[in-house]
Amino acid sequence: MEIYFLDGELARSCNDDAIRMHRFGAAVAPVLRRRLAEIAAAAHLAELRCLPQARLRGYADGRLLVALGPTADLHLRPRDDPPPMAEGHLVEWAVRSLLVTDVQFAAAA
Repeated sequence: MEIYFLDGELARSCNDDAIRMHRFGAAVAPVLRRRLAEIAAAAHLAELRCLPQARLRGYADGRLLVALGPTADLHLRPRDDPPPMAEGHLVEWAVRSLLVTDVQFAAAA
């Protein structure tokens, strides 16, 4: 699957080992790297459902969340505009490129 980033700063933060470690910390940085590799290796979005550790979740506003462990989520959306839809639902097997929009840490309880 093709991965794109919202902007250059986010792309550098996710793809450069030193920047990723500095920005996201030792707990999230290696998981982020692994999750991006898993996404890149998938043929389409539906394959991410086969990775239980990714815990792919969708939201009505079109966002998709992929778990980066218990403390963070990778925010994505289909790159195609409009995304492939059928009967009001995203056609996951037709999504072959994603846009990374954010890495969000969970709020402290």
